[in-house]
Amino acid sequence: MARLEVPLRGRTLQSTGDEVLHADLDLEVKTDQGTWVIIRFRVDPGTEMTTMPAQVARDLDLPIPRRPVRGLSFRGQQVRRGLLRARIPGLDANEYVFPCYFLSDPYVPLADPRNLLGLTGVIDQVRLIFDGTRSISAPNGILGVEKI
Repeated sequence: MARLEVPLRGRTLQSTGDEVLHADLDLEVKTDQGTWVIIRFRVDPGTEMTTMPAQVARDLDLPIPRRPVRGLSFRGQQVRRGLLRARIPGLDANEYVFPCYFLSDPYVPLADPRNLLGLTGVIDQVRLIFDGTRSISAPNGILGVEKI
């Protein structure tokens, strides 16, 4: 079974002194030209759907729908429902297709242009395992990514 381990990253909140953890995963995403670009996604098990700013997708020449979904918005922003064709560097050469919501207007940058890897359409293709076992190379633990 193919497996990738990504160290969890920690940071200290200035206001409370709490250490908070997150996992980032690089994906190679296929452009409209058939080339691959590496995009970093925050792996968020609390996020239902993978999201990224439509403006970032447009700048990278990713295939995004021209029109937003009527009646669907996210925090007041337009939503375009599309797909990401992706590979996971370090895991295998398989091409995965993940549903993605492209947020806001493709010509307007977002104040917080974060890419989030959600659960829908992802966890039936790859297993995401958060493991807090500490090691020298991963003092906060790891995110394990396995092909199903």
